[in-house]
Amino acid sequence: MKFSISATSRKPRGTEKDGVEYYFLSPEAFKERIANGEFLEYEEVYEDCFYGTLKSEVERILKEGCNVLLDVDVVGGCNIKKQYGNNALSIFIQPPSIEELRKRLEMRNTDSPETIEQRMKKAEFELGFAQQFDKIIVNDNLEMAQKESLQTIKNYIKRMIKTGIFPGSFNPVHIGHLALANYIAEFENYDEIWFLITPQNPAKGEEELIPQEMRLELVEKSIAGYEKFKTCTIEWELPRPVYTVNTLQKLRRTYPDRIFELVIGADNWRTFHRWKDYQIILKNFQVVVYPRKGMDKVNYNHYNVRYCEAPMIEISSTFIRKSLKEGKDIRFFLPDGVYEKILSENILDNFINKNDEGEMKIEVEDML
Repeated sequence: MKFSISATSRKPRGTEKDGVEYYFLSPEAFKERIANGEFLEYEEVYEDCFYGTLKSEVERILKEGCNVLLDVDVVGGCNIKKQYGNNALSIFIQPPSIEELRKRLEMRNTDSPETIEQRMKKAEFELGFAQQFDKIIVNDNLEMAQKESLQTIKNYIKRMIKTGIFPGSFNPVHIGHLALANYIAEFENYDEIWFLITPQNPAKGEEELIPQEMRLELVEKSIAGYEKFKTCTIEWELPRPVYTVNTLQKLRRTYPDRIFELVIGADNWRTFHRWKDYQIILKNFQVVVYPRKGMDKVNYNHYNVRYCEAPMIEISSTFIRKSLKEGKDIRFFLPDGVYEKILSENILDNFINKNDEGEMKIEVEDML
């Protein structure tokens, strides 16, 4: 976790430093940034006294792969919760009483009596929002309130199961798929990786794909015994053509206890701007990009995109199909039992001669 430094138009107090306690802006500069849409949330607490969260600050922390901790007023907290839903935990820190709050403000000896009166009126207003928060913690005993806050956050993060969505036709699944998913699960710290078995791509003919039920069976056979790997066929239920944005939104609605992140290759990232509603995906989901040959110059400069330094595995389903059609014994390129299953079930009948160069181009755009 990393703390998000708020911006304010008030002057520094005591030893406060810009960029440490707050980003200190003049009222004019604050208003200019509001006009430019640079704030995730902001509030004019008193006349020309602004507090807010800069989008650039949140983006900086998310880009580092960390959870963001924000200290905001109730209006800002409600706005953030409204935007992020189950992906945000809101905690209301409540004083034991309004009288105790006044006493604490006076003992700080940092505000004038007029400012304290303003803050008291604001506090009475804010207390009316407490029930809109996920958790209320009464700050009576500081040590106990700290422990309760920490445990609440730990429980929330533990409840949200970090799940990587690894989409593909898996036509057929091979050891490259498994090695890559294994690396991402262990080195990118996922609780689970879901192999999203995509249905028939409208850009391909039916004869190019192994039947989806057989592709599912081969993947399930390959991942049996590794508890972090699961299969997912949610796209089979969705209207055609299937778009990734609809898939991710359906997953989030269906499994509210999970944080879903999309795992794609650098080749798919290069064409990502052509995906339907790609901006919605980037706004709402983390995208993890793994390397592909010849794609080292792709731009990953977005707060919700993370580059994964996975080993580059140059095995493709196109290579597997071509080799099988040529009668090659490539059993060690396939998971245990898959090679034998393909031969015994006459799955080779689904592989007809095609222009592999054109087929590879379609595979790159499978998720469009």
